[in-house]
This record gives sequence, structure tokens and C-alpha cells, in this order.
Amino acid sequence: MARIVLGNREGTLAVRHGRGVMEALSEEWPDLHVSVRTLQGGEGATPLLDALAKGTIDVAVVQLDTLPPVLPDGLTLAAVCRRPEARSALVAKGATSLDSLPQDAVVGVFSERDGAFLAAARPGVRTRLLTGTPEQRLPLVTSGELAAIVMPAAALIQLDLRDHLSARLDVEAFTPAPGQGAVGLVVRSDDDLAFESVYPLQHRPSFDRVRAERAFAAAVGDMPVGAAATVTDDGELTLVGAVVKDTTTLQASVTGEAREAEELGRELASDVLERLAKI
Repeated sequence: MARIVLGNREGTLAVRHGRGVMEALSEEWPDLHVSVRTLQGGEGATPLLDALAKGTIDVAVVQLDTLPPVLPDGLTLAAVCRRPEARSALVAKGATSLDSLPQDAVVGVFSERDGAFLAAARPGVRTRLLTGTPEQRLPLVTSGELAAIVMPAAALIQLDLRDHLSARLDVEAFTPAPGQGAVGLVVRSDDDLAFESVYPLQHRPSFDRVRAERAFAAAVGDMPVGAAATVTDDGELTLVGAVVKDTTTLQASVTGEAREAEELGRELASDVLERLAKI
């Protein structure tokens, strides 16, 4: 019997993603033996990519907002599962938008990127970088220690914490991280068994959206970046991209065919960088 070892990070959400992929693969390939290994320690997707390169696992189940825009040599993004929600969410008491937060409000974020975008969107609001899981930090809003938390809406939805969701933030007002809300399956480029096993889980519109967002981020380079793409039923892709420089957000968009997702991402990045140089 052929065997596939999946890898996921620690944490309730990552474990759920790993188990969900395992169940989907087992249903798709009854003769395939699928197991899951939870990797601890390290930051972001790095432990998964290291284990994949070493052959400790065969498929990395990755939250794509943690995946570097450019993968290490020898690794490839084989599939992207259906993306439930790309936008960020506001968790707050008595506020339903960033504009309705009081001046000097202390708002928790789980990434420096979100902190930079929040500071640009709402000058005067103070940000606090949070560690731990959403389940551990949401009580900080209930207790009043934080005025709000900004985090991926998909995490609240998939953790059955919808009741804490005060608002979903429009991508023009708060552009999410590239790949946010999507789960990707990364394999070694020369591992045909792993690639062919996970490919049936591919959701093509989600894959094209992520390709455009990641291409934009890779071309922009090392600065706070946001990207959100949509794909219509007839294959038209619209990409919104944004960068933060100091306390200014520069945002632009492009529309084209979904099959040219990466070219559209690079085209938009070129436009944004050109405009950024004039600021």
C-alpha cells in the first residue's frame, strides 16, 4: 500500500486543517495509507518546509499567509483547497468598523504586517503584537484589556468562533495578507505520488487567486504587503494589491484572465513600485 505522510503545525486550526486533508485524501484514495504528523517549534511554515525537504513528511499542509512568497528550490505548491474567506475580521465590543474604534484604542494583531496596515489605516490607534492562539487572546477583548483584535476571518469561522466576529473588513479598507484564509498543499517537486495524490483537492479559482497574490508579494519584495484576488465564473480575475510605506498605504488593482494570474500579480507590483518611488 502506498503511503503519504502529511505535516501540519501545532495549534487547533492547523491540526483541523491537517485532519481535514487526511480525511479528504482517504476518501479520494481508499488504497492510500495517509497519516498526519504535527510539527512543533519554529516560526510560520519553516518547520514544515524543512521537514518536507528532508523527507520527514511528504505533504506540508500550510496556511498560505505563512508561506514565503518564493518557495525553496525543490518544493512546489501542488494544490490549494477551497478558500472560505480571505478578508480580515474585527473583534470588538461596541465597534463594527476600524473607523468606529476610539482614538488611542489598543488593538491586538497577530503579525507585524497587520500592525503596519492597521497603523496606516487608523493613525492614533495603538497596536499590540499578540502571541498564542485566537482562543487564548479573544478574552482580552471581553475583559476590556484590548479595545479590539484584527485577525483573519477564516480562523474565527473554522474555529467555530463566529459569535466573536464584529465585522469583516473590506479589502480596500484593510487589505489582507497574500494567501490569507487559504490552505495549500506543498510537495517536493520530484515526488509524483504526493503531487498526484493531492491534486484532486485542487480548487482552481482559489489556486488562481493565491497565485496572483503571491506573485504580487514576491515582486514587491520586503515590505508590508497585502493582496486579495477574486475570480468570476467566466474566469476573470481582479487583484487588489497594497503596500505600506511609513504610515501611508498605496493601493492599486488590475483585472485580467485568471489563467494569467502570476503575470497580473507581477504587472500590478511593477505599477505599485513605480508609484511608490514617487512618494
